[in-house]
Amino acid sequence: MATKQEKSLLNGVGSKISQVEKVISASLRPLPTTTGDGTYVTEQVQTGFVKDLGHVDLDNIKAILEIVKDTATGEPLNDRHYIMERVIQLASGLPSTSRNAKALTNTFLKQLWNDLEHPPISYLGSDHVYRQADGSGNNFLWPHIGAAGSHYARSVRPTTVQSPSLPEPETLFASLLERKDYKEHPNKISSILFYLASIIIHDLFQTDRNDYTVSLTSSYLDLSPLYGNNQDEQNQVRTFKDGKLKPDCFSSKRILGFPPGVGVLLIMFNRFHNYVAENLATINEGGRFTKPDESNTKAYAKYDNDLFQTARLVTCGLYINIILKDYVRTILNINRTDSTWSLDPRAEMQDGLLGEAPAQATGNQVSAEFNLVYRWHSCISKRDEKWTQDMYRELFPGKEPEEISLREFLRGVGQWEARLPEEPSDRPFAGLQRKEDGSLDEGELAKLFADSVEDCAGAFGASNVPSVFRNIEALGIMQARSWNLATLNEFRKYFNLTTYKTFEEINPDPYIAGQLKRLYEHPDLVEIYPGIIVEDTKESTIPGSGLCTNYTISRAILSDAVALVRGDRFYTVDYTPKHLTNWAYNEIQYQDTVDQGHVFYKLVLRAFPNTFAGNSIYAHFPLVVPSENEKICKDLGRFDDYSWDRPSLTPPPQFISSNAACMAILSDQETFKVTWGKKIEFLMRHNNQPHGRDFMLSGDKPPNAASRKMMGAALYRDKWESEAKKFYENITLKLLHQHSYQIAGVNQVDIVRDIANLAQVHFCANVFSLPLKTESNPRGIFTEQELYEIMALVFASIFYDADVGKSFELNQGARSATQQLGELTMANVDFVRNTGFIQSLVHSLHRHDILSEYGVHMIQRLLASQISPTEIVWTHILPTAGGMVANQAQLFSQCLDYYLSEEGSVHLPEINRLAKEDTPEADDLLLR
Repeated sequence: MATKQEKSLLNGVGSKISQVEKVISASLRPLPTTTGDGTYVTEQVQTGFVKDLGHVDLDNIKAILEIVKDTATGEPLNDRHYIMERVIQLASGLPSTSRNAKALTNTFLKQLWNDLEHPPISYLGSDHVYRQADGSGNNFLWPHIGAAGSHYARSVRPTTVQSPSLPEPETLFASLLERKDYKEHPNKISSILFYLASIIIHDLFQTDRNDYTVSLTSSYLDLSPLYGNNQDEQNQVRTFKDGKLKPDCFSSKRILGFPPGVGVLLIMFNRFHNYVAENLATINEGGRFTKPDESNTKAYAKYDNDLFQTARLVTCGLYINIILKDYVRTILNINRTDSTWSLDPRAEMQDGLLGEAPAQATGNQVSAEFNLVYRWHSCISKRDEKWTQDMYRELFPGKEPEEISLREFLRGVGQWEARLPEEPSDRPFAGLQRKEDGSLDEGELAKLFADSVEDCAGAFGASNVPSVFRNIEALGIMQARSWNLATLNEFRKYFNLTTYKTFEEINPDPYIAGQLKRLYEHPDLVEIYPGIIVEDTKESTIPGSGLCTNYTISRAILSDAVALVRGDRFYTVDYTPKHLTNWAYNEIQYQDTVDQGHVFYKLVLRAFPNTFAGNSIYAHFPLVVPSENEKICKDLGRFDDYSWDRPSLTPPPQFISSNAACMAILSDQETFKVTWGKKIEFLMRHNNQPHGRDFMLSGDKPPNAASRKMMGAALYRDKWESEAKKFYENITLKLLHQHSYQIAGVNQVDIVRDIANLAQVHFCANVFSLPLKTESNPRGIFTEQELYEIMALVFASIFYDADVGKSFELNQGARSATQQLGELTMANVDFVRNTGFIQSLVHSLHRHDILSEYGVHMIQRLLASQISPTEIVWTHILPTAGGMVANQAQLFSQCLDYYLSEEGSVHLPEINRLAKEDTPEADDLLLR
């Protein structure tokens, strides 16, 4: 490498040569005869790679290669490598005539430009952080895109010349659509899926009867059937108190014309909204929802609105997660697999070799074509067909549904809707009676839901629409024609699908193909509607096709789902813990370890907490009938994870606060039984064999008493108290030295996390020979925090399983952790039994602590009782350990909290004095 002096000399020589070159070039150039003013025409000469070579540093080339690699792989750039500075060095070091320098500079500028949104798509301010009642403002550049009252968009350009004389709608219904023989859904999908679909459809489409080109609802999945299409409708469902909705009602009148299961779903979302509003106010994260005095009208109105709007964002967040994680996964048959994959349009994507990432938060405007795609009347079950027939007989007394003319139908439905009260909570629902507070009975609502879960829906395809829908389908065909839309083949071509050349390609059924041929004469002339619902249907594939819908629909609905979600600002750039709060964001978030990401149970268990067990199959997988879910779960080995009992209302718990009542209950073992025995058995069940029934805390029978006596004899040996005291003294000091630190010169320690919790972990690991990994025991299995989390999970699952909404997640996590820990403990017990001496793996894991050999001796004493090693581990050691750590840490923390309080701190001087005495008498006083 050249020295500094050598480089200076070379630069000087190079400069002289360059000057000579310029002199020679000037002398050899011709006179400037090509211009009128006697000047030379300057040519911009660009130099290439060869000219650049002398100006390139190898380190800068490496930087460019690293950028290319990271761009291709999507990896972030490590700015500690000074990549940006290397690019600047390379670009600035190349000749001013270098085309590569220009290209590199332009690329750098493009990257800097693309780093930011132009214009920004997320803003601060109350006008922007909440959804507007009518859906406006989703896109700041075009605030009215997708707002309620907008005109439908057109997706496909219609170019086919169609006959002005098209088949009569009634004829099309009778020949192609009308149900002849009911066909059950091939995958046993329940009516709940199609009730959810009905909510989605009416969330996006509500055609104005006075102008068919206008939709009265927004083009966003914002639960407008619950919250209303505009501010006036939204105001009608609000209490304007604590951010809540009026109990058990919804905005849409039209939904009352559907089977009650649809309305039940909306009521469940209503209950979830109010649950969220209550918790937001209670938690008051960061002081965001501090309640003002109600006399301060303006401040209270803001408080109420902030709670309401945030609760709406959260409720819509759960709604969209149900759509993506339950609804779409079932549509794609992924629910029949162990896969956690899902089609989630919210994924963060980066530009790469395959092109630019799709835009997000652009807004959305629904199109007329998709209004037709979602008309799934063929999937109405036999039960719901009868419900609709009965409703029509009530609306049109003296007439059978098939006798009602189109004019009579329109008049009758209009009169029915006009008679409904404007006040949502005054509208009748499913014949249920409201309580004094306006709510409906949970048991009755839950029964409607459970009945719908058990109700198998109908199949897609031609000739499967109930006769009672004749007028509705005729109106749909007329409406589609008024929009002058593209044909079926044009719609397919838009999605790059092959077009149909024969009627048999549309539907191989000879009857349907023949009817189409007589009605339309050529496949290119088949209308988009009813064409898309008389097509042949897809077969079930696992995974891939679960809805088994018509071919074109199966493709179109996925494109629409991506557009609806990715285009919505509130489901992409503004779907954050900062907008929803940390608690709420986690409350609605899916977990791949629970139901492979399904989240429907979160809605069911919050809406009906006193009816559904935390592991009810009705709550976790309601989109498929239970009998089919039984087959699915058995195939996946998850049958035992769920309760298959039909839900029933459970009386709420009664809280006992008096000492006399507590003593009476505890002494009456015949009447009052221990409640956590089944939970212990659930956690300790191993290799399909039951364990834990005889554990001391599992019941009040003689085997439980024997367990208590045996464990007491094994644990509490000679010098137990003094050894335990010495151990805790040593481990506490050790942990304090290890985890203390200074911030701004002040000593700090997390006394609960790093001292209280971990001291109990070390004690438990020593006593029960658990494989704890520490710096002194590097061959252990679990770190201190990992073992604490396992023990805390077990303890919470057994004794604090009070929140039904979290119960399944808690118990599954506890069971998984218990099984893992139990296997390792089993290996230790077997080793002690087989070797007969302590120079073992266990001894190596517990070096020379005060209690280092205690655990092995305890295991030997338990083995001497002639109980099998399996029973020792799963019925005695694990439940005892699980009940110890979190409980003792909690007691320590509560004591510390009291003695550091104003009331308790007066005792600290005496506690310090007794502790320093370190005598049996002083210890006795401290313990009392």
